[in-house]
Amino acid sequence: MTPAANIVPAEKLPNQIPLEISIPFMLGSISVAASYGSSFFLVDALRSIRQSATTAGAVISTGTIATILCSLVAGRIADSLGVMRTITLAAAMMAMAMICFASAQTLTLFAYVGGLFLGIGWSVFYILAPLQVLGHVRADARIKYLTLLSGSQMLGIGLAAPLARTVAESSGSYIAVYALFAAACLVGAMLLEFAGRALAQAPQIKMPTVRLTLEGVLGALKSNTRYPIIMIGLGACAFAGLSTFQTLYATSRSQSADTFFLVFTLTAVFLRFAVAPIIGKFRLERVAAFLIVCTIAGLFILFMNAGSAAIYILGTAMFSLGYGLSYSTLNGMVVFIAGTDGTSFAVASQVFTLSYFIGLFGFPYIAGQVVKASSFDELLISMMMLIVANGVLLATQVVSTGRKHRAAVCKDQGC
Repeated sequence: MTPAANIVPAEKLPNQIPLEISIPFMLGSISVAASYGSSFFLVDALRSIRQSATTAGAVISTGTIATILCSLVAGRIADSLGVMRTITLAAAMMAMAMICFASAQTLTLFAYVGGLFLGIGWSVFYILAPLQVLGHVRADARIKYLTLLSGSQMLGIGLAAPLARTVAESSGSYIAVYALFAAACLVGAMLLEFAGRALAQAPQIKMPTVRLTLEGVLGALKSNTRYPIIMIGLGACAFAGLSTFQTLYATSRSQSADTFFLVFTLTAVFLRFAVAPIIGKFRLERVAAFLIVCTIAGLFILFMNAGSAAIYILGTAMFSLGYGLSYSTLNGMVVFIAGTDGTSFAVASQVFTLSYFIGLFGFPYIAGQVVKASSFDELLISMMMLIVANGVLLATQVVSTGRKHRAAVCKDQGC
C-alpha cells in the first residue's frame, strides 16, 4: 500500500523520476518487450520442431485474442493488486510464456499455453505501464516519460530478432533462445519489482479507479479525448498494413523487406530517446500535426519509389519519424485533455491503448482484401487517406478545444 504521506496534489509532483528508479523501470520494460518480440520468429521456431505454419498461426491467434480480452480486465486486476504489482506479475507471466515455447518440442500444447500467456502478459504490461509513469510526475513531464517508455519497448522488440537469430545459429536450437528470453523476463520482473518498491515511497497522486466500465469508456469517447483515441487507431492501421505486407511491397520494388524493418526500428528507437527530453517543450497539437505530415510524406515517397534503395530508406525513415513518435504524443494528448475535461486519465489512457490494439490487429485483414482485389499501391493510397483523416480529426479537436476554452473564459467573465 502507498503511504498516505506520499500522496500529494498533482501540482506538487516532481518534474522527473530519479534515475535510480527510472533506469530499472526502463530496463525491465526492454526485457519484457524483447520477449514479446519473440513472437515474430515463432513460425521459424515451430517449424524447427516439425510443426506446420498453421500451428504457428493458431498459436499467434490465441495470443492476439488473449491480448484484446485481457485489455478489458487489466484495470480490474490492478485495482485489486495495485498497478505496479500487476505489471510485475505480467512480466513473470511473459517468462512463463517463454518457458512454454521452450518446452513445445516435448508437447505441442505448451505452444498454445505459451501463446495464451504471451497475450495476457503483454496486454497487461502494455496497457498499465504508462499509468505507473503518469502518477509520479507533473503533467508537463509526462510526455517525456511516455516517450522514453515507448522507446524502451521499441528497443526491446527490435533487439529480439537479431538476438534470437544469433543464439539459434550458435546453439542450433530455439530452446536456448526461449530459455534466454525467459531468464531476461525474470530479471525484468525483478527490476520492475525494485522500481515499484522505490516508486511506492515517492511522491504521487492518488491513483483513481483503473478498471474499465461501460460508463467510463463512453465518457472517454464522448469527451475530446476521443480525437487522439481514434487517431492512434487509424495510425496503427497504417503501420499494420505497411509492416504486414512489407515483403510484397519490397518484392515489387526489387528491395529487401529486412531493410524496412531495420531502418524503421533504428530510426524510431533513436528518435524516441533523442527527443524525449525536449518534446514536452512544444504544444502537443503542433507536434502531432508535424508527425502527420511526416507520416503522409513517408507513405507518398514509398508510393512513388520505382525501385531505388536510397528512396526506400528515405521513405521508411520519414514514415518512422512520423508514426514512431505518434504513440507517445497522442497518449500525452489524451492524458492532458482528460485532465482538462474532467475525464479519468487512467480510463482514457486504457481506451487509447485498446484503440491501438484494434487497429494493429484488425486492419491486416482489411488490408489483405485490398491487396487481393487490386495491389499494394492501392493499399498505400488507402493508408495515406487514413492519415489524412487523422489530420482532419486533429483540426477538429483543436477547434473544439478552442471553443470550450472561449466558453469557459466567457462564463468566468460573465459575458
